[in-house]
Amino acid sequence: MNICAAADALKLAISQASGSELDRLSAAVWEQWGAQRLTDDQAQALADLASRRRVPSASPRASSVMASLSRFKPRRRQTSPDREASKRRRRGLARSAPMPAALAACFTEAESAALAIVAGEVKHRGACELPIDQIAALSGVCRTSVQNALHEARRLGLIDIAHRPQKGRKHLPNRIEIVSPEWSAWIKRGPTSHRPIGSKRSERSKNLNPTKSQKQRKGGPSRRIKEDVTSNGTSRAQSPPVNGSALAA
Repeated sequence: MNICAAADALKLAISQASGSELDRLSAAVWEQWGAQRLTDDQAQALADLASRRRVPSASPRASSVMASLSRFKPRRRQTSPDREASKRRRRGLARSAPMPAALAACFTEAESAALAIVAGEVKHRGACELPIDQIAALSGVCRTSVQNALHEARRLGLIDIAHRPQKGRKHLPNRIEIVSPEWSAWIKRGPTSHRPIGSKRSERSKNLNPTKSQKQRKGGPSRRIKEDVTSNGTSRAQSPPVNGSALAA
């Protein structure tokens, strides 16, 4: 094979190759040049063709430059200052029965803990408007678990999520409302483990015995009866003195 045939064969192969095949052909070009089968100009032209055929890879600096162009600060990675406390809080919320058992079976422990925070906000405020990071911090889980819980609950038709965008500013937190009749009746009937700050505590109804109350109103205050045993063995009932005049008498 003469010099021109070798150069044409390599040029055709490079024009049809891609990826790692270009690296192999580039090495073959310089091997042929070292064997005196290609001239300097031919080897350089084939090397330039291979470099142009390569797809430029995305540089890591490009993403950082795009992030720096945003007017908002980048989100900081959320970490728990006390992992054991977060674990206990997550388990306690998940086991506090924030929803009926049939619905709770569709979620993991972390997702149930996040939905317990949502249920508490809906019970006391009518809707949950907390950011995802705050729900994650209160429930002791990560923000990904909160997002998974909300997506699954919306897919099952349990909640309704309303987006609240603001032009030129950060969007307001999503408004979450419970639309499931079964879940709504559940949180109205029983207490929730999550109570928002500033919510009013409902007055507990006193569990009184009506029969006992009526007897006390009719008979008046009960008096203690003393039994004085006389010297001859007989007993005599005496009522304690009511005021000082009785003592003087």
